[in-house]
Amino acid sequence: MLDASPLLAQAYFLKESFRNIYKASSYEEASKLLLRWLTEAENSGLSSFRKVAKTIRRWQNEILGYFNVFITNARTEGTNHKIKNIKRRAYGYRNLSRFRLRVMLECTGLERATPLIEWIHKIS
Repeated sequence: MLDASPLLAQAYFLKESFRNIYKASSYEEASKLLLRWLTEAENSGLSSFRKVAKTIRRWQNEILGYFNVFITNARTEGTNHKIKNIKRRAYGYRNLSRFRLRVMLECTGLERATPLIEWIHKIS
């Protein structure tokens, strides 16, 4: 497919080279890789990548901050996403404790509701 579509090939290689930035072992290396990627994305002719590059340039310091401590907030963002999906599926809960229970059931991995109900009553 990459041979048949040069644009697809270009997009694929840009995506893969961006992923490689996070394999860098130092801030300096990541900074160089990111700057190279931004230049390639901005000059790619692919409007989607140019838009992403513009956003990444604005958040460049925050993105590179990962390479100082090697910690992300990915788990928190994932949990927040799950909670938003629960709200969408439910069309709104009339009872806050039931909403909390659903969130705890889906976000903690616990399968039994009884310990969760007891836990919710403790924190309420």
